[in-house]
Amino acid sequence: MLYEAGRLVGCHYCQLPNVTDLTPRYALRMATRAALRALSGADGRFRGTALLRTVDPSQYEGGQWNSEDGNCVRTAPSRRGERRVEGFERDFRELQREEFAAAAERAAATGNVRMMLMDTTEAMILRADAHPSKYRGWTPEKHFTLYNDCVHWCLPGAIDTWNDMLLHMLNST
Repeated sequence: MLYEAGRLVGCHYCQLPNVTDLTPRYALRMATRAALRALSGADGRFRGTALLRTVDPSQYEGGQWNSEDGNCVRTAPSRRGERRVEGFERDFRELQREEFAAAAERAAATGNVRMMLMDTTEAMILRADAHPSKYRGWTPEKHFTLYNDCVHWCLPGAIDTWNDMLLHMLNST
């Protein structure tokens, strides 16, 4: 169920009469817009630096996250151009960039907030080798299925790159 200003505007796959079916993209746009609006300084409550990091692409190959065949078993980074950001993740990144641009414009008008966009999406599409995959962790619980983890980052390199990017961004402005 999706609400704006306390009013029901729709839902995602609720199949209720007289309720508009909205996409997850709509919900993500509204959530991103609300968060960035609060951080843009428009209401005067926030002053400082606000950073938005773009979406990380999932790295599943051969299947989906919740199936036995979805995996990320690469042992080396992909080459530039070998993989592309597509579908939902491409759309999410684009809406993040659009909403960021609007928030940065509002922030510039107030002069109280420095808005920074850390676009890691293209760099991270190359790092399918940096996920835990089937080695995601030990658990004594035997009553649930552990799927291959191709979303979280655990191997050196990917997160270190974010740290380097952030340090460079903070030092260059």
